[in-house]
Formats: sequence, C-alpha cells, structure tokens
Amino acid sequence: MSAAAKSRARQIFEYFDSGQSSQLYAAFSPEMKKKAPAGTVTKMSKDVATQLGHEQKMLGENFVPDLMGRHTIYSRSSQFSSSKDPVYFLLALDDEGQISTLHFQPTPPPPGNRFSDYKVKTSLKLPFAGEWLVYQGGNEAYQSLYTYRDAERYSMIFTVIKDGMAFSGDGSKNEQYYCYGTPVAAPADGTVVLTNNSFADNIPGRPDQPMPTGNRVVIYHGHGEYSLLMHLKQNSIKVKPGAKVKQGDVVAECGNSGNSPAPHLEYRLQNSKGVPYPFTLPATFVDYYADGKAVASGEPVRGQSVRNGAEPSQAAEAKP
Repeated sequence: MSAAAKSRARQIFEYFDSGQSSQLYAAFSPEMKKKAPAGTVTKMSKDVATQLGHEQKMLGENFVPDLMGRHTIYSRSSQFSSSKDPVYFLLALDDEGQISTLHFQPTPPPPGNRFSDYKVKTSLKLPFAGEWLVYQGGNEAYQSLYTYRDAERYSMIFTVIKDGMAFSGDGSKNEQYYCYGTPVAAPADGTVVLTNNSFADNIPGRPDQPMPTGNRVVIYHGHGEYSLLMHLKQNSIKVKPGAKVKQGDVVAECGNSGNSPAPHLEYRLQNSKGVPYPFTLPATFVDYYADGKAVASGEPVRGQSVRNGAEPSQAAEAKP
C-alpha cells in the first residue's frame, strides 16, 4: 500500500470524524454516490456526531490490499466521546482514491474465552519461505473477522504482496496470484494425522461453501496442539497420515480450495484434529521479522509483513 493511499485513507477518516459531509460525499465513487445521495451522507454525519461524538483516541489501525481488487482496505478502532464501546471504522479506496466501501459501528471488546491466556508449548515457525502479508490476524475486531467466533478466533490468513497487490493482471486466474503454488511448510516437528487433497481450486471470486477448509494438512505436535494448514492447492500435498515431519519440511502448496475467495494460506493452531470439535489456540511464533523488526516470540497481526528470521528480506517468488 502506497504512502499516498494511507494518507488518503486517514484524510477521509478525518472528514468522517469532523462531520465534513460535503468533502466525504465528494470522495465517494460514482457507484457509492448512486447508493447514498448527498443528503443521506449529510444526515449520516449529523447522526454520527449526535450518537457517537468524535474520536478521543485511536486504538489501532491497519492497511491491507483487497485480495480480489485494486483497493486499499483501511481498518481503524477508536474511542469516541459519546460511545461506550470502541468504534470500528472500515474504508475501501479504489486506485483513484475514491471510496468504494464505508462502514462503521460501535464494537464491544471481544469477550475472553478459556484459551485467552493460553501459552503455546510448541515452538512454531512461520509456515512458508519469503515475506508474506498478514491479511488477518490479531485479537481485536479491526484485525480479524473471526474475533467473536471461538472455534476460529485465532485463525491467521497470509498472502504474498508485490507492489501493493496480491496478484498481477486482472486477478481472474489463480496463477496470477503471487502466493499460488508457493511451498507451505510444517511450522514445527510432528506427525501428520489428517490430509485431504481432493478439492479442485476455485476460480477467484467463487468460493466453495460446502467444504470450508478445502484441501488441508493437520499435524500433531504433542502437548494437545495441532497445526491446520488450509485452502491448499489440489494434488499438491506431499505427505500422508502417519508421516513424521520436521519443522520447515514442505508439506503442500498454497492454493484456493474450499471456502476461499482467492488464493491464500490460512493457518490455525487448535486443540484437536477434528474430533472433538476443535477450538483455535493463540499461536505464538518464534524468531521472525515483522515489518523489518526482529521478533523473538510474538503473534503476527493484520497488516504486518512477516518472514522467518534466517531468511533474506524479499517476497516469495511467484510461480510461473
């Protein structure tokens, strides 16, 4: 995401926060103007001032590219003067700096669950080579869509970005995505306990709803901890149940199977292989870089560029 796109997104938030409805409406794309006339935007701005007040403190923000379009997605969480709960603000900007999506709502902090303070026993490394973007990850609503869903709460989504985009061309083919077909590795030593290799990769924009996880590999690390690697490329899985793997061993390739709108890798650390029904665990990785800074142990969050510590700082190469 360019510095100009980030600056533009923050500028539009200021229009929203300060009640500058005419400037906000002027920034709408033609499609948005059809959906929300100027009068509607003026009323919205007045309602925001009356019901929410104005930003007192920014609690966090992030920028990511749209996986399937040439848009910058800006998420922000703020404490507003008249709202008990933090206000979640979501903005999508097209490549001309126009608003294509605008959403906001008070969002209560995610409730704790029995795994909120869980300490990972397995020493995990990021399950790929090269530099990837954390498209989803973290414990706040502006960082993850799964924040309020216990079974998926700590899932992470990764993709490869070049020049601020997840794909080349028009993004209509899986092969145009930089992450598609790149190696996926075991994040720690363990035993493969489940694989599925049978689902065809989706056409971008057409996810397969009936099988959410798609092609997958589950690895048991001991201590009641299992790694689930999801949405893998069909026929790319290189291991079978019962196989012993070492940390860093390539087990499959990144794909677009299951309930996946575009190629990406989803990772979960969970407390069973599937029976009883698994719950995600907060996954802590060791010895990695986030936005160029060394992290001895931490949890990657949305918007960060991450890579394992022993690797050069460059994005993973796209497959031909």
